[in-house]
Amino acid sequence: MRDLNTQKGFTLVELAIVMTIIGLLIGGILKGQELMQNARVTATIAQVRSYEAATTTFRDKYEAIPGDMKNADARLPNCIPAAECGPTSANAGDGIVGVTTWTGTPAAAIVPWPTQTPGVGSVVPASATAVGAETYLFWTHLLQADLISGVTNAALTSGSAFASGTTHPAAKIGGVFIAGFGSGGKTPGNPVAAGVPGPSGLILALVASPTSAVDAVGATQILTPTRAAQIDRKMDDGRPDTGYVQAFGLAANCFGGAAPYAYQENQTTLDCGLVFRIQG
Repeated sequence: MRDLNTQKGFTLVELAIVMTIIGLLIGGILKGQELMQNARVTATIAQVRSYEAATTTFRDKYEAIPGDMKNADARLPNCIPAAECGPTSANAGDGIVGVTTWTGTPAAAIVPWPTQTPGVGSVVPASATAVGAETYLFWTHLLQADLISGVTNAALTSGSAFASGTTHPAAKIGGVFIAGFGSGGKTPGNPVAAGVPGPSGLILALVASPTSAVDAVGATQILTPTRAAQIDRKMDDGRPDTGYVQAFGLAANCFGGAAPYAYQENQTTLDCGLVFRIQG
């Protein structure tokens, strides 16, 4: 019969070694996750800068802004049939991608994205998802000029629905980029008060989907305040309400409810979006 008194358990030293190994493994996993997030931040910044460079190249070559180009079917390669470059609008060539209205309800003709009327909530005009909208054609024209990849013209050629990584470029950190025009007024969901200048010029916004609203009304955003602040500091001044990188989202969790505004980096919820001015 086996003598139970001869069985031995782990010694304190052995237990300490096991706990140390487990701690190292957990620490390595957490560190690896942080490194991956940092890499996604860097890659997203590189995307924004690449789209800015592509837009500059397009303007230098064609003397027009992508999406706003008149007679694009006759000027851009690979536009056969002409519908692959989209119909021209009455506003084509005015130097504005979409309309000049950054806040409020824009005209129904061509809109930069669903926008917000202060005190009302987000407004989604029917034309926000039209394939002829300049804000969609922005990506199509860059694609047809061989200046970007990662998107297709499927919405024009086959009627495909707008989707991340298809009609609009997917951001490395999550979400998609949409294009529009900032008039220098208050950005929907941005902490700046009415009348305080917001981004002015050609804008990219990082949102959840191609038809997401740039606002704070019941929307889950893409970024935590920490990641939004990290991108802002690397590209601009690190403040949510100034510069050419600005925040929008749920005020209490993203950038605080009152001035002086600052990213609430102690929050871990996805309550921040960002807008990037890429052309003044």
